[in-house]
Amino acid sequence: MCLWDRWLWELGFAVCHQRTDRLLSFGGRPLFVCARDTGMFVAFFGLLLALSLLRRERSAGIPSFATIALCVAGILFLAWDGLTSYLGWRESTNLLRFLSGATGGAGLAVPVSALMNREIWLEDTSRRIMGGGRDILFVSVVSLVALPLYIMRPPSLFRVAQLELLLSMLGTFWSLNLLLICLLRPRRREEALRARIALAFLLLVLELAASYWAHRLLAGGGPLVPPPALFGRLP
Repeated sequence: MCLWDRWLWELGFAVCHQRTDRLLSFGGRPLFVCARDTGMFVAFFGLLLALSLLRRERSAGIPSFATIALCVAGILFLAWDGLTSYLGWRESTNLLRFLSGATGGAGLAVPVSALMNREIWLEDTSRRIMGGGRDILFVSVVSLVALPLYIMRPPSLFRVAQLELLLSMLGTFWSLNLLLICLLRPRRREEALRARIALAFLLLVLELAASYWAHRLLAGGGPLVPPPALFGRLP
C-alpha cells in the first residue's frame, strides 16, 4: 500500500467502520469509507456545491412542499435501509447502501443549502430553493456526473473516485462547521468571511483528530488495513 492509500485509510478510520465487505471496490481496489458513507458524502457535498457554494444567484427560501416531501423520503429511505439491516431483519447490498446514503445526503443537502445561503451568503429568502429551472438543472448535472462513477466503478477511474470522495468528505464537515459558526455568531453584511472560513478548517482538523483517536481507543487499536495485494495493482 502506498503512502497516499495508507493516509486515506487512516483518515477514513476517523468516520467509518471500514468493514471490507461494505466497501465499494473498483476492480478489487476498495475505497476508504463504506458504501453508505460514500453515497452520503458525495451526494451531500455535490448538491451543496450546486445549490450554494458555487452559485452566484443563490436561493435561500424554504423549499416547496413537494421538494420537502422528496427530501424526507430520501432521509427515510436511508433510515430504513440502515436500521433494518442493522437489526438483522434483512440483508442490504453495497449498491443499495450507496443509493440510500445518496438519497439521504441529497435530502439533507437541500434544506442545509437554503440555510447556508441565508446565514452565510445573506441571500434573499423570498426565492425558494429548488424552485427554479436553474437549481434543478444544476442538481441534475451533479447527479448525472458524480453518482454513475460509484455505481459503474470502472477500475481506470479509481483515483478519480478516491479524490472526489476525499474532497466530498472534507467539504461536508467544513461546510457544516462554517454554517454552525455563522449560526452561533450571525454574520454582518459588511463582514468578510475569511476568518470564519479559516476557523471552519481548524475545527475540521480538530474534529477528525479527536474522532480518530476516540475510535482507536474504542476499537483497541488502529484500522484493519486490507491486504496489500488489493493496492499492489494500483497504477
